[in-house]
Amino acid sequence: LVKDYVASTQSKLTLHFLPGYAPDLNPDELVWSHVKRTGVARRPLQKGEKLGSKIHEQLSQISRDPCLVRSFFGHQSVRYISDV
Repeated sequence: LVKDYVASTQSKLTLHFLPGYAPDLNPDELVWSHVKRTGVARRPLQKGEKLGSKIHEQLSQISRDPCLVRSFFGHQSVRYISDV
């Protein structure tokens, strides 16, 4: 069913079969790496701060920066995803 659908898109959609565990091929891992390098891991939580809230705040900041988001997809290991 999926192969038939992909074929019907006239090459506008392609399938990429990835290994079961391949974090280096996953742009989400690049986002988490960025969060760890630049965010909450760089500064201990202050009294009363919640880790979840701080992470959500940082992810929200990332989502408002289109250049940064594009950079995750432009990384050599995930270029298969797009032509960015």
